[in-house]
Amino acid sequence: MSGNDPTPTPPEVPEEFAAAYRAAYERALAQQSAQTHRRVEDDYDTDATDEQGAVGRDPDALPRRGGRLFIGKHRGERDEQVEARAVAAARSSWLEEARGSQWFVPALLVLLAVLLVLGAYALGRAFAGSVETQDDGSSGSRNAQAAESERSSRSAEGRSGQGTAQAKPWRGPVTEVEKVKAKVGCTAKPGVDAGGTKVDYKSKNMTDGDETTTWRCGGSATGERITLKLPKGTQVAEVGLVPGYAKTDPADGADRYRQNNRVTKVRWTVGDTEVVQEMNGSADDRSMRTVRVPRTSADEIELEILEVSKGPRNTTTISELRVASAG
Repeated sequence: MSGNDPTPTPPEVPEEFAAAYRAAYERALAQQSAQTHRRVEDDYDTDATDEQGAVGRDPDALPRRGGRLFIGKHRGERDEQVEARAVAAARSSWLEEARGSQWFVPALLVLLAVLLVLGAYALGRAFAGSVETQDDGSSGSRNAQAAESERSSRSAEGRSGQGTAQAKPWRGPVTEVEKVKAKVGCTAKPGVDAGGTKVDYKSKNMTDGDETTTWRCGGSATGERITLKLPKGTQVAEVGLVPGYAKTDPADGADRYRQNNRVTKVRWTVGDTEVVQEMNGSADDRSMRTVRVPRTSADEIELEILEVSKGPRNTTTISELRVASAG
């Protein structure tokens, strides 16, 4: 070796050592190649046969799949979850679209207004029904004769003396007025019944409380006026009459109500109030026909006959008159 060369030269290896080193190196390469070949075979599922008939792994086969393989049920559950979310989104989409519309707020306001109107109407009906019930309860004390007369055909209207203001009839309880006196211009002469008993037809028979006695006037008596005198300061609320001779003759059973004329229309004048009352002309209805009038303070009442229904005898009769005060 030269003393001027900085890199030392390795010593020469004997031939026997070089041959051993080469053999060991070749064995290591062969072992490494065999391990690599085994790992490749494990990654394939398909066997193949080479041209010499040796069995090995097909290099074109797919590698084996590692880990768990999920099929069927798990994939179905996932799809169901996706579908459920889609349905929920579809259900809520119409509300979102409505809210986004320019007509949403006006439509909502109209709906609220309709609900308010319906609620107010229902409350009004309920309140009106309660008031009507109270009114019906206050008039429940009418006697049987007044209730019967309500079923007859009639019409009544209350007016002030000037005929300009409507007045409402009294709807509260009433009490019959006693000591009423009747005065009339036309009176028929006395007669006799079928048994020969004398019968008179004076005006006092209309206020004696006996329907088998009567006042009678010849002819239709249309336009005839009857004046009723009342206790001072009477609060008149109801008037009425039995518009015929409500008697059956005890001797021969003759129906005097059917034989005589029956009053069908009258005008009551109570103070400044006028009330027209209409009644049916039935020969079978002998009831007291009453009508409510506006509550009026009066000492006198006038009754005018306007129309009658004629019977076989052309004589007009009234068996009873009624005056009732408010409360």
